[in-house]
Amino acid sequence: MENAIRQNIVSRRYGKNRVMMALCFLAAIVGLFFLSVILVSLLYRGVSALSLDVFTMSIPAQGSRGGLINAIYGTALVTGLAILIAAPIGILAGTYLVEYANGSKLAEVAKFLNDILLSAPSIIIGVFVYGAVVVPMHGNSAIAGILALALIALPVVNRTTQDMLLLVPNSLREATAALGAPRWKSMTMVIYRSAWAGILTGILLAVARISGETAPLLFTAGYSKFMNSSLTGPIATLPVAINTLAADAGEDLKQLAWAGALIITLTILAINILARVLSGRRQ
Repeated sequence: MENAIRQNIVSRRYGKNRVMMALCFLAAIVGLFFLSVILVSLLYRGVSALSLDVFTMSIPAQGSRGGLINAIYGTALVTGLAILIAAPIGILAGTYLVEYANGSKLAEVAKFLNDILLSAPSIIIGVFVYGAVVVPMHGNSAIAGILALALIALPVVNRTTQDMLLLVPNSLREATAALGAPRWKSMTMVIYRSAWAGILTGILLAVARISGETAPLLFTAGYSKFMNSSLTGPIATLPVAINTLAADAGEDLKQLAWAGALIITLTILAINILARVLSGRRQ
């Protein structure tokens, strides 16, 4: 009797497991199907829209020849400068929280706030920077866009740095201390070297995260059809250009939007592949 009850429980568990596995498999197939449709459509429309003009000319007026070079330049500029701001601050903050805070209340509060900022919608950050920077400057500017993207990238780099430093064995810290090395030399010569591949992966993931952001740039960097190297004026970026061109009535401008979407998708894909390669080397 007891064996029959046990066998019945086991069979029911196996049945539930099969049902859940089937549902998971079905969900994966549905997700891959829609992802494939999106990618195939993007490749079909985007590749046909690519031309030399896309990489040599600025955004045109309707009915004119043009390209996306000013938007590509603007995206590279605001993304690069945002990472230059966010990466050092994120690495140093993550280092302090793991290596020096020693589980203090301040560290716990800082980690909690970082996690909140990590999951905050990007449009909230855009609205905050709009009120803090755009309104006092009386207009959109590249500086505002850079600050918004830096605030989005900062918690990503911070969290990744914390996770990578926690993976470094304590025996390395103890060995350097036993040799009489000062703490700063232990950090720079041993601990950072051990965790550097993972930290760099986090920086690349932050680049991939912010390079496709549209909402915060609509509020901050604005939009321009001209090549603008000034940080105090509006600047074109690929996400905002795609959003603007796709809503235009002209078919030629819609084609530029498809080309821009393909460029930014391939760029983010390349960054993610590079991040995975570096992560694999670290492991």
